[in-house]
Amino acid sequence: MERMKYMKISYLTTFLSLLVFFTGCEDDNMDGPVASEAGTISGSIIFSGIWPDSGDVLLTIDIQYPPQGPPSGSRTIESNEPENNIYTYSFEDLPFGNYATITVTYWPSEYSSGGTYTLLGSYPNPLILPIQTYINLSEDSPEMIIDDIEATF
Repeated sequence: MERMKYMKISYLTTFLSLLVFFTGCEDDNMDGPVASEAGTISGSIIFSGIWPDSGDVLLTIDIQYPPQGPPSGSRTIESNEPENNIYTYSFEDLPFGNYATITVTYWPSEYSSGGTYTLLGSYPNPLILPIQTYINLSEDSPEMIIDDIEATF
């Protein structure tokens, strides 16, 4: 009798373990494409004027203007990067949502928070407050191209 009870418990434990193993590892979401939650904003900047010998040229994208906090994306543009005065940029893995501005600024004493800078160019242009035109990244529009931003030294 004791042996039969042990066998039933053993069979039941084995059955339940196999059931959990085979059904617990199934993931129905892997059958179709996984929806992205981020997008890309890319485009080109046309530079004109004489590139300065010192300082930083900074490209930023912000969710509000004037910016309040760090930008959603930024990069320093070196003087040797534009080809024929055209710089191609791409901000990838940006969370879906509205972006207010893309700005190109010149920082004569290198970039520092609260430092002095000159706005060279922007999208939208002209940059008039309040911002009326937003760049919207969404599942339906995960990639946006903003070309021909003019930046003048």
